[in-house]
Amino acid sequence: MKMMKARVPTGIPGLDELISGGFAENTVNLVSGPAGSAKSLMAIQYIYNGVKDKDETGIYLTLEEPRDNIIRAMSVYGMDITKYEEEGKLVLLDLGEVRRRLETSEEEGVVGFEAIINLMKNLLQFTGAKRMAVDSVTAIGLYYEDSPGKLRRELFKFAGFLKEQNITTLLVTESIEDGELTRYGIEQFIADSFIVLGLEDVKGELRRTITVRKMRFTKHDTMKHPMLITSSGINVSAESKVF
Repeated sequence: MKMMKARVPTGIPGLDELISGGFAENTVNLVSGPAGSAKSLMAIQYIYNGVKDKDETGIYLTLEEPRDNIIRAMSVYGMDITKYEEEGKLVLLDLGEVRRRLETSEEEGVVGFEAIINLMKNLLQFTGAKRMAVDSVTAIGLYYEDSPGKLRRELFKFAGFLKEQNITTLLVTESIEDGELTRYGIEQFIADSFIVLGLEDVKGELRRTITVRKMRFTKHDTMKHPMLITSSGINVSAESKVF
């Protein structure tokens, strides 16, 4: 009988109830959804809750939103990272800082997976981080827009690198309007878990939903559930279902 992996709680009310207490330890997890579905907020809460509730150092890598915007968004939901940054418990990196650390002069403002791996090797060793969020894979994919085959190879290599580290990662990607659940159609295959956020128009009112479509090493709920945005962030209605 296989033993269940240790769990890494997200700390998001309702979500951990759907996934046997949290993500499986040392796995690569993926969240996808359209614009406005709270993908980034989920990643932010995952990192912040780990630092605040579990004393686990976390890294949040933002490749689209500037650092100031992330800090402003966190403050709206009562998340003040000043103390944790000063203690070295939370590392918030934006693309500009990544490029400076890599000493790259690329004017287009995008970097590939190899550059991210080179940066993370040193950063993970230096910080001893146990959690990491990358927001987003979509932004990194732009580096390979002329070579879909290379994107697939490099994405698999990146996932392999993450699985070799003593870290539990949450990757963010976007869904697109033609019904595809991920931007490039391959992200879900490299991840150990796949969570889909929805933003549906119901009689003129937007309704947020969450579905756990895949989670290795875990007995998990597969139903679609309502998801609310409260003053403290995401709250999943684990007892309710959307049909």
